[in-house]
Amino acid sequence: MRFFLLVVLIGSLSVHFAVAQALKPTGYFQSDSLQIGEPVTYILTFRYPKDLEVVFPGEEDAYTPFEYLDRQFVPTHTDSLYSFDSVAYQLTTFELDTIQRLALPVYVISNDEKGQTDSTAIYAEVDSVFLKRLITQTPDSLDLKANTNYRFINLQFNYPYLLVAIGALVLLLALIFVLFGKRIKQQWQVYRLKKDNKKFHEQFQKAMSVLKSTPDRRHMEEVLIIWKKYMEKLDQAPYTKMTTKEIVHLPSGELLQEDLRTIDRGIYGKYTNGELIYHFDHLYEHTDSRFKQRIDEIKQRK
Repeated sequence: MRFFLLVVLIGSLSVHFAVAQALKPTGYFQSDSLQIGEPVTYILTFRYPKDLEVVFPGEEDAYTPFEYLDRQFVPTHTDSLYSFDSVAYQLTTFELDTIQRLALPVYVISNDEKGQTDSTAIYAEVDSVFLKRLITQTPDSLDLKANTNYRFINLQFNYPYLLVAIGALVLLLALIFVLFGKRIKQQWQVYRLKKDNKKFHEQFQKAMSVLKSTPDRRHMEEVLIIWKKYMEKLDQAPYTKMTTKEIVHLPSGELLQEDLRTIDRGIYGKYTNGELIYHFDHLYEHTDSRFKQRIDEIKQRK
């Protein structure tokens, strides 16, 4: 029984091989010459019984000495007995042989009784193409001239990369603003308040030092103006344009009523008693307390 099956199998393969050998694909180059790196078209056609399953070479197949570029299929044409397929291959070569040859196969697919797939490669006749050389004669020796002078070449700016980088940066900044915008704004406001407060301390202490050594009207006005300008920023109120009566009506101005009126008497009534220094110091303490309140207000915002 086994011998009989073996004979049948060998017989079927022999018949299949005979049928495959009776069929012959046709392969040829569309042009008879090409240059190195130049594309060339190779046509592979095959006419076969319509019940056969055939496969043409793909990108992964070998095309030596050529290199695969692309391929285009012509739709299969089938009549009552035969089918006809045609594929145009785009190839190129970088080999230096004067004549370069190629024969591509067509694979006939078959299945045995055990369901295993097999294929038979049927090759077309070899076709050749002539390589055109651009340099027909090479001199025995070359006279090379040395030139070490630097030649500046303008570099093309990569605008697509720039646009991608700008887009990524904008997206990153937008994300940071959404996630941390409020906190960043609070930190910035605290930073500005501390910077203004430091500047005020330096100016006020310097002006007070001069006032203590020369307690006159002009120096008292300078100290008061420095204080009003800073309070204007701190409370967002026009202190420099307001009189003492208007300032004391502000939310925290009532605490400064006695100090401001005593300073006014010193400026306009030539009142230079040593108590003026005390009232200026009280203005300074009030400002420092108000500064700390503003910091707390900003940090407590949600």
